[in-house]
Amino acid sequence: MRRFCNHKTLLGATLLLTLVAVPAAAREWSEEYEKKVGDRAVEAVLEEYEVYEDEEAKQHIEQIAARLTPHTQRPELKYTVYLLDSEEANAFTVPGGHVFVTKALLEDIESEAQLAGIIAHEMAHNCTYDSLDQLKRAQDMSLATAAAVLVAVLTGRGDEATYGALVMGELVTRGVLSTYSIEIESRADRNSAHYLIEAGYNPVGLLTFMEELAREERQSRNPNLGIFQTHPLSRKRIADLIDLLNEAGVDINRRAVTKWDPPVVEAGQVNDRPVQILKLWGQRLLAFDYGPDPTDVESRGQHIVEVLTRLLREGVDAYEFGLTRDDEGHTAVVARGEIVLTVYREDADLVGKSIGDAAIEVTQNIRRALFKERIDRLY
Repeated sequence: MRRFCNHKTLLGATLLLTLVAVPAAAREWSEEYEKKVGDRAVEAVLEEYEVYEDEEAKQHIEQIAARLTPHTQRPELKYTVYLLDSEEANAFTVPGGHVFVTKALLEDIESEAQLAGIIAHEMAHNCTYDSLDQLKRAQDMSLATAAAVLVAVLTGRGDEATYGALVMGELVTRGVLSTYSIEIESRADRNSAHYLIEAGYNPVGLLTFMEELAREERQSRNPNLGIFQTHPLSRKRIADLIDLLNEAGVDINRRAVTKWDPPVVEAGQVNDRPVQILKLWGQRLLAFDYGPDPTDVESRGQHIVEVLTRLLREGVDAYEFGLTRDDEGHTAVVARGEIVLTVYREDADLVGKSIGDAAIEVTQNIRRALFKERIDRLY
């Protein structure tokens, strides 16, 4: 997956575009002022990026925005969507309802719920005039400084020493962004979750996208966040969003809004015997060469895969797997009151265990696979 450009950059782009676009003396938040800011900001962005031509994708995002808009604080606002031909996964908004999404982001999004979550979050910043609020606090910044920082942030081609001096000298020491992250970003998270729920989108898409950002932050070799060192780490925002979704009664099923690999049955060997091996995310769950009908080994594997895949798609968790006896007295692995697979004497003999121990091992293997899923998501 490409490196995401998270809101440390996204919010900086929004703010700095605003600073460049409007003379420092103009501070009224009239519709005319907002429009002027937005129009000038759009011009600045389109000078830096080529437009990405994909009318279907553009219309799709516009439809998402239109579905969300009635549930925002500004239901009268019409959003304009721009696609940018960039290999950096990015999205940002500028005053007046202008939303920018890059080609790379469209390619990396795993579901409509994730895309809706990103768009809702950008709309939330626009609905509460976040960039205009920050502009008011930076009114004495020189146009030259703002322009230099803007180029560095958007293109990554600024002189490093000059960029660092501008950033630290003009922004951080004045506290221009000192509370931006805590107050505004958290508010945008809450508002966007509300929009999504009211519009009928799964807000877990926003959560999983934020978790991906957090994972990339942890993997980064450069922990210095520059001018946004006071920006909250994504893991803090994730914890807050999880609390919010739980309070709203949302089922936090990440597999419903992300791409994941279902269990598989592969040919293998145990003690030089050809067998079928059931695997989940690289973890071996069960080896078998027996079916209720001895000629039906393949059908047995297919049935297990179908049941387990459905339960996983529905969000089953590790703690929900246990053991019981089926109607014929066999030991069975169950989840949510449904038999996932039955462990037969032949399965236990294959690995030299009792039926009880073999069944326990299968259950433990399933839990290991689900634990691995959680670790992979975090790291």
